[in-house]
Amino acid sequence: LMGQMRTALRAYAVEGHPPDVVVSHANRLLTGMETDLFATCVYVDLDMEEGSAWCVRAGHLPPVLRHPDGSTEIAEVEGGPPLGVVTQADFPMSPLRLRPGTLIALTTDGLVETPESDIDEGMDRFAHALAVSAPGHLGLVADALLGNARRNDDVALLLVRYDGMALRPLRESWSVWRLPEAVRHARRFTRRTLRSWGVPDDTVDGVLLIVSELVTNALVHTDGKVRLDLTLISGRLRVAVADASPRTPVKPTSIGWEATGGRGILLVEAMSATWGTLPVSGGKQVWSEIPVGGA
Repeated sequence: LMGQMRTALRAYAVEGHPPDVVVSHANRLLTGMETDLFATCVYVDLDMEEGSAWCVRAGHLPPVLRHPDGSTEIAEVEGGPPLGVVTQADFPMSPLRLRPGTLIALTTDGLVETPESDIDEGMDRFAHALAVSAPGHLGLVADALLGNARRNDDVALLLVRYDGMALRPLRESWSVWRLPEAVRHARRFTRRTLRSWGVPDDTVDGVLLIVSELVTNALVHTDGKVRLDLTLISGRLRVAVADASPRTPVKPTSIGWEATGGRGILLVEAMSATWGTLPVSGGKQVWSEIPVGGA
């Protein structure tokens, strides 16, 4: 059952859903499995760029944070019931703010609960052990936390250290309205953004062609909202167009000279160092990466 739940959680996450939706979907799946068993879960979605995270609890222990100054904090995270208990349960999201050097520890009650003490005392001991550990080597931290674990219950431990980012990406977004001049507006937005970022002119024309093809495909073949995202970091420019259709664009295997369409994805592939699609909540994102110099 736990293997099925882990697979389900991973699948819902890959689809691009926010944490509360991921956990809600997993809860509905488990309640429909016709089993008397239930599962607890803590889910943390970490934004490495912003130094923030969203946390959702389903009957599970909250995360423990070790701050850069060595102090620890048992995160105050709202919680819902365990998975598989109530079909229409709410699983609220709680924010976590992280500074570079913060260590996040997730564990199960098998590590902190004993017959001699309750779970709150065990969490306090766990937080103290995390505080006196040396966060530079997570393997040694894990060894210290697991060293005195009593094996009368399953034990799981997950550690992650947020070190921040030495170089933050440049980002801009544009909502593409379904107007006759939509593609031209998207190109103008792209040109203006790339110029402000210092992207060389000999790169801009290729990027504009990619933007034109991706935006046109989204407008012609999908309904609903379309969004253009530009990201520049470490000499690589990423162009991404998100739409409301989950259908992945198909690259044609052959196109005759008389064909009037179907070349867009071939052009994107030819102009890109790499390209692909990603599922996002309610649709997909088609992206292209182009190396740029001099930015």
